[in-house]
Amino acid sequence: MSVRGSRIAPTLFCAAAIVALLAWRAAAVTRLASADGQFWDIQDTSPWSQDSGGIATGGRANPFNGFGYLKLRVRDAGGAVLVPRQYLAGFGLAHDGGERLDAITPVLYGDVLIARGLFAPKDANYLRYVDSYTNTARDNRVLDIAWGGAAGAFEDGGPVTVAASSNGNRAIDLDDTFVTVMQNAKHVADPARGPSGHGPSAHVLGSHAAGLLTAIGDMYADPFATRWPGYDPAHIGYIFTLTLKPGQTAALMTFVVKGLSEVYDPRGGFPIPLRDALVTPKYSAPYAGAAPKIPEAGSEIARVTGIARGLVSTPDLRGLTPLRRSQIVNWRVAAATPPAVPAFTVVEKTTTQIQDALTRGDTTSEDVVREYLARLSQLDRHGPALRSMLALNPAAIAEARALDAERAAKGGRGPMHGIPVIFKDNIDVLGLPTTGGSRALLDHRPRLDSRVAAGMRRAGAVMLGKANLDEFPFGDFGISTVGGTIGNAFDPTLSTSGSSGGTATAVASSLATLGFGTDTCNSLSNPASFASLATIRTTRGLTSRAGVMPLNTYQDAVGPIAKSIRELALVLDQVTGPDAEDEATADAAPHVGGSFTDALDPNALKGARIGVIRQLFVGVTGEREAAATMDNVVQELRAAGAIIVDVTIPELDARYVQARGSAPGSLKAGWTAYLTRGAAAGEQVRLARQLPARGPGGGGAHDTRGNRDARYDD
Repeated sequence: MSVRGSRIAPTLFCAAAIVALLAWRAAAVTRLASADGQFWDIQDTSPWSQDSGGIATGGRANPFNGFGYLKLRVRDAGGAVLVPRQYLAGFGLAHDGGERLDAITPVLYGDVLIARGLFAPKDANYLRYVDSYTNTARDNRVLDIAWGGAAGAFEDGGPVTVAASSNGNRAIDLDDTFVTVMQNAKHVADPARGPSGHGPSAHVLGSHAAGLLTAIGDMYADPFATRWPGYDPAHIGYIFTLTLKPGQTAALMTFVVKGLSEVYDPRGGFPIPLRDALVTPKYSAPYAGAAPKIPEAGSEIARVTGIARGLVSTPDLRGLTPLRRSQIVNWRVAAATPPAVPAFTVVEKTTTQIQDALTRGDTTSEDVVREYLARLSQLDRHGPALRSMLALNPAAIAEARALDAERAAKGGRGPMHGIPVIFKDNIDVLGLPTTGGSRALLDHRPRLDSRVAAGMRRAGAVMLGKANLDEFPFGDFGISTVGGTIGNAFDPTLSTSGSSGGTATAVASSLATLGFGTDTCNSLSNPASFASLATIRTTRGLTSRAGVMPLNTYQDAVGPIAKSIRELALVLDQVTGPDAEDEATADAAPHVGGSFTDALDPNALKGARIGVIRQLFVGVTGEREAAATMDNVVQELRAAGAIIVDVTIPELDARYVQARGSAPGSLKAGWTAYLTRGAAAGEQVRLARQLPARGPGGGGAHDTRGNRDARYDD
């Protein structure tokens, strides 16, 4: 079967890419606190949620019935419709544990990449959206973006009516900067005076929305074809039109302000008769306790209107990097003087180059992570569909943001501060699954960081995600039942030539700065070579393998893959040394003093004796291309002053076979140690013999595929 023919359906990969985002939460939405004692219930990656960023209700005063979501139409420069009407979801919205949600998996439609960011300050009653749009095509794209939803539902709370606007009327004009609506429970003639049955809301469109706001549509139907008010005036779609040049990014910043009901106390249900209600009654009886808290009619409408006016003049920009501010087009919030240098990009950048840019203030770790996530959407899940990654860290942007704050307050920790790093998915990273590429282990989550991940975390690296690999990881083509077949960075139809191929492809394609792989038999050197990268398999015992799935307990090694030798040295400074969990490292201490970069001397090869084993230059089929290349390398070494010593090893193949075997039972012991690592006393743990012989679709723990040394001795 060809590599192309063996590639597994993309749906498997998509499912795997979000597995880390689900985080085992039972709630259908994520609730964020607001100053009114209520909450924002956000449709994110929670189970049963839509992952749209929409607001479900906005609290027990019910100012919304699903608001803040997006619909998109994309046209080319000639007006041809490429995407007629798309409800946007699947952003991978991840809660940072505080006031923000960030898109970990931006979506792509009609060559337009869309990402969302939400900010709900707990000291306020408004929520901020920043939605960015990037044209990845080679020609212009015209975007019609409908933002809005249901600010009510038919007669449930009263029909939605415009109570105020920036133009001072009770209409929605295309040059309005904000609009306030109420739910007219008593059908009053002057809606500004209330009362609003459910809570009122204000929709802040931007100080410079005029010219961008091109229509008001019916969000319940097709907002681009049906104008508001439609069947139900609660469904409002504010339509912005943007024209993007190739490579251009533009962002829309909007705010939603919510108020309390002026009819009932939200500690109980609502005493409003329902007629033609969209949602069946599911609330408790009206509050009947002492001292009910019901705002005066019109007071909440006036309050949210006042907040909206304030946001128009002074928008809340907390947490936005200079780059993100510069992309916003419906306000004027960018720096007064544009930078004289071109915008920073991660493409083809090394760790050192990114770190220098961070130190100079040319970029931020948050912006670096966002660009990698955007490229992953564009290249790993779409376009060439490289499938190099299995899981993304839902906290990646939050970690980067925290590291930016630390840098600003205390300075950087070192050369890895704020650098996004990936790990082959047989290496444990706390908070992410470790599947080994097998569907038998989709739910396996480690209790501890691996030794190498812990070292990088201490150094300030951002844990970006887990890379695809050969299953368990045994193979040469980068095929797993979790993610399918990895594409070569230079031609996706070709092999990555080793189980660390996901790491190599991601680094070579600028989907991550650097990464870690493992090596039992050339699984570092082969993928790195096929991706024109640098790697090192350190001397056995220099780098701990604790927290790494075993394959051959004697030969297994873990190491970095990067664009340059200097990066490898910088990584080794963080991850080498003795570790009580790996007895092979007992004698490592004398070899890790100082920095490995001290050895990066251009004159270091002068007088160095280097052995050359030409027996290994010719492949098993007799081809001599590698031998010719190695001859060139030998000449380069000589030119640099090295002394070349030709070495011949008698019976090399036989001695290699003898040396590569593991002791009987060592793999069983290695897997037991791996699966029980970090377990508390008395904790029930999974053992290797409890794994299915083959996971769904293949690749169980006992599937050794003929590898004598990987055999599990029960």
